[in-house]
Amino acid sequence: MNFVKRLSRRLIRDERGLSAVEYAVLGAMIVGAIVTVGGNFETQLGAAFTSMFNAIPK
Repeated sequence: MNFVKRLSRRLIRDERGLSAVEYAVLGAMIVGAIVTVGGNFETQLGAAFTSMFNAIPK
């Protein structure tokens, strides 16, 4: 994880134009972050809705 942070900081600070390879690496990092956060977010959102619906009196 530390490597990813250092790489992303270096890419952000680089003032030269981005090449296609750098765009691909940056895109892969973004997709990886979305997948990582998305799975956890989906689980937590499902639990929140289940809790909310179970709290409604029938």
